[in-house]
Amino acid sequence: MEKPTPRVNSALREKYVGKTVRLVGKITSFSGNTAVLEASDHGQVLVHLNGESQWGTQYVEVIGQVDQDFTIREFKTTNMGDNFGNYKQQIDIINNDV
Repeated sequence: MEKPTPRVNSALREKYVGKTVRLVGKITSFSGNTAVLEASDHGQVLVHLNGESQWGTQYVEVIGQVDQDFTIREFKTTNMGDNFGNYKQQIDIINNDV
């Protein structure tokens, strides 16, 4: 059985250094093998791409490991469409930060 993967925003990353997390965000830029996502709390997150994912929508969910510098090393990405909705509130509730 796989371990649960916590869902995070930019502020919660520091709690999970060295751990695998899920981050949903809006793609704001690509440059070489990195991308910047705007997380649900409006913070910017640098993602190191694995070179295999097909990012095709405005919002994506990245599964990856949080590095010491709080960047995320992508393992897998899922396209999440073009509507962010109330995702920040959901993350706060899941992590008891309401």
